[in-house]
Amino acid sequence: MPDILHEVVIEAEPDKVYAALTEQESLARWWTRQATAEPEVGSVDQFVFNGGRFTIKMEITELEQGKKVAWKVRQGAPHWQGTQVSWQLTPVEHGTSLLFGHLGFASTDGSFPSTSYTWATYITSLKAYLETGKGAPNAG
Repeated sequence: MPDILHEVVIEAEPDKVYAALTEQESLARWWTRQATAEPEVGSVDQFVFNGGRFTIKMEITELEQGKKVAWKVRQGAPHWQGTQVSWQLTPVEHGTSLLFGHLGFASTDGSFPSTSYTWATYITSLKAYLETGKGAPNAG
């Protein structure tokens, strides 16, 4: 099964990156302004995009402070069915190495390439938010 993988170094400590991936206010500053999130395993976070035309629901399956966040897709684009999202954080000399994975796609057909591109755009927004205080979230 194909996976989307992106790796980037962010000039921020792992705990700050972790907070940006788990706290509602922080998620709204880099991913989508319409985020409802609770940092608790088993909770289902909701992210609304494009004026309410697209909603993603992610179940939190794993939280390891400063090290890992994992989600299972509960609602999203049809080709996301059965996929999982993983954020692995590793401390490095100048911050945190973030290894992102959107895992378990059925194929690379259809919108797989645009999904990868869109994730890269939002990971860039996350990096900007943590390094400059200003991300580029979707208006929701």
